[in-house]
Amino acid sequence: MEKMPLLMTIAVLGGTGKQGKGLAYRWAKAGYKVLIGSRSSEKAVTTASELMEMLEGSSSLVGASNHEAAEQADIVVLSVPYSGPP
Repeated sequence: MEKMPLLMTIAVLGGTGKQGKGLAYRWAKAGYKVLIGSRSSEKAVTTASELMEMLEGSSSLVGASNHEAAEQADIVVLSVPYSGPP
């Protein structure tokens, strides 16, 4: 029997913004367990639920505080908005 590769858990800190949501969605769609981190754990939970609906529940997305997400992940990504020159 062939072993399935182990996928790492990815935390996206700032995962409730546009960039963070996009990254979380794509990684979850690829089969990774994704932790969405936010300063507000309630907002992170809501975002994770919204993305799970888009993926029809076929992926693992969890919302948490930034601190909790970072502690539980193998890989941590910081997603912040880009501000270009005026």
